[in-house]
Amino acid sequence: MTRRDLKKSASERGEAAKGSTTSLGSALNSRTSSRSSSIGPENGDLDYKRLYEEQLEENFRVHERLRDTESELRQAREASDLNTKKCNTRLALAETDKREKRALERKLSEMEEELRQYRQENQRLKDENGALIRVISKLSK
Repeated sequence: MTRRDLKKSASERGEAAKGSTTSLGSALNSRTSSRSSSIGPENGDLDYKRLYEEQLEENFRVHERLRDTESELRQAREASDLNTKKCNTRLALAETDKREKRALERKLSEMEEELRQYRQENQRLKDENGALIRVISKLSK
């Protein structure tokens, strides 16, 4: 192939690519226009070093934001875990308190029943004592 044929086939490919999608063309145009500010003053070439440095700065800023966001996320998770643990502890304490309260109530009712039995026995012993005193007093007369 000759040089002219190569140029012709390249221009045909470029025209075919332009006609294929408009969004790709508009994206390329916007990208080219944003990079046109990077054209060097000396010969109209792109200043790749400056573009590279700008990209590095942008990457650095994005990484900083990512680290900050990850840090905030970690802190939020820790706070959430702490709150969950506190809530679980409170629930466990509340459950323990309920069990203790039921146990104390059972013990109280048992003690009340025992007290009733002691009072009845005490009354029986008083009655028996009274009867014995009457028998002794009759015998001593």
